[in-house]
Amino acid sequence: MVADANSYDAWFCAQVQAALEDARAGTSQVQVMQAAQALIDTKRQGQSKP
Repeated sequence: MVADANSYDAWFCAQVQAALEDARAGTSQVQVMQAAQALIDTKRQGQSKP
């Protein structure tokens, strides 16, 4: 079990480091919330039609 925990810890740390070093542009929280609201609005409009 300890070997599995150590192996997972090493893998997890490597994943975090890779994410921190990723130079690609991310998506801002504002963009995500705007897209979510647009989806909600679209779904609501579809439900209001008879």
